[in-house]
Formats: sequence, C-alpha cells, structure tokens
Amino acid sequence: MNNRALRTKFFLLGLPSLAGFAIFYIFPFFRTLWYSVIDNTFQKNFVLFDNYVDVIRNPYFQLAVKNTFLFSLLGVLALVISSLLLSLGLQRLGRRFDVIRNLLVAPMLLPTASVIFVWQMVFQNDIYSDMIRGSDFSGFWTVLPVFLLYIWKNAGLNIIILSAAISGVSTEIQEAAMLDGAKGLRIFRSVTLPLITPSILFVIVLSFVNALRSFRESYLFFGTNYPPDEAYTVQYYMNNHFGKLNYPVLTSASVIFTVLIVAILLVMYLAENKYNERIY
Repeated sequence: MNNRALRTKFFLLGLPSLAGFAIFYIFPFFRTLWYSVIDNTFQKNFVLFDNYVDVIRNPYFQLAVKNTFLFSLLGVLALVISSLLLSLGLQRLGRRFDVIRNLLVAPMLLPTASVIFVWQMVFQNDIYSDMIRGSDFSGFWTVLPVFLLYIWKNAGLNIIILSAAISGVSTEIQEAAMLDGAKGLRIFRSVTLPLITPSILFVIVLSFVNALRSFRESYLFFGTNYPPDEAYTVQYYMNNHFGKLNYPVLTSASVIFTVLIVAILLVMYLAENKYNERIY
C-alpha cells in the first residue's frame, strides 16, 4: 500500500471523529463567539468587545483566573514530582509492580461522590476548622483538601506513564555510564532523565488539563456556588453566570479562558518539539 492510499485510509477512519468534533465543539464555539459580542439574547445588539472589557475588569474574574492558574501551577508541579519519585521507587519492585499498578488507577475509577463523602468526613470537622482559623495560612488549608484530592486521583496514571518510560531506558547505556564511574544520582541526571523528558513533558500537559477539570470535585466538596475566595476558580465564575442565564458574560469569559489555555498548551507543545529536535 502506497503512502497516498495509507493517508486516505487514515482519513476515512478518522472522519467520524472529525465530524463529531466539528458538530459538538467547532460549531458551538462559533456560536459562543456570537453571544460574546451582543448585549443580550433578546435584543441582540452588537457591542463588539464591551463584554470582554467588562469581564476582564471584573474583580471576581480576576480572582478566579489567579486562583485557577495558581492551583494548576502548584498542582502540576507537586503531581509531576511526586509521580516521578514514586515511579523510580516502584520500578525496583519488579513483578510486584504489576499488582500495585492496578491499585494506582483505582482512584480514577471510584465514583466521585463517594470519594467526596470520605473527604468531607476527614476535612470538614471541628478539628480541621479550628486549624484553619488559628493558622496564618488559612487560605492554603482551605484549598488543601481539593489539592490533595487532585494529586491522589491523577497520580496513578502519571506513574504508569513514567514507569513505562523508565523501563524503556536501555540498560546498556546505564551500564556504560557505570563503567565510566557514574553512580546513582549522576546516572539518573545524565542518562535516565534526558531520555524520559518527552514523557515528562507529556505528563505535564496531561496534569495541567486534569487540573482544569477539578471543578466537579471542588464543587461537591464545598457544596456551594460560592466557595471560599481561595477556592473560587474560573469554572465557578462561568457556572454561576450560566445559572443566571447571563450568556454574554459567560461566553466572553469562556473565550478569554480558552485563548489563555490554548496559548499555554501551544507553548508546551513548542517546548516539547524543540527539546525533541535537540535530543534526536
């Protein structure tokens, strides 16, 4: 089969998926753009960028964006580092890792409502409330339950990906480094880490996307549309305006947030490609 026929076959196989993506994502996004430049859904007067200006100036939107990216930055950093350290440790277990691997994905399979019920029993009690009130870092302790839930729920998949990458590192290269006098940390820093960096970059992107999807857990944990200020994210802001049927503000906020997310993912993608070109 020549390359042209192979490309045609791949295109035909992917056509249903492309059609679904266009119908359920591309077309609604253009409708979103239309709603973001009108004053309301009844009069439909064209106001250009007025809605965007109002949203950007809104202090609650500014707070939501700051909290969202702060949570994502700290969450991704903690998740990737912990996943990498656990992957290196579990790699030494050999065949026993196969049993542990099944347990690692369990948090992703458990019903969210059941997990939140346990989390509320642990963190929503008088002892934890007194800790928050008596601490200089009350904001940190307020968000900590959702932060820990995010790490616990997503660490398993990251560990599996990173463990597979570590297992793929050639033992011959490591043995050659040992013959040259390298040991432990030096082998990891000079041999293992550069070879698994593409997988680490992929895990970073995956963790960032999962951080943006933590709204359901946060909403169920706090049980309100208006959580503490430290936990108020963009998803809360858009969900509240959706409940008020304030579509111009909702769509303007979603477009702004989408542009920010696409820009961040594009930077990550370019960084990964540049690193791969330098290595290979």
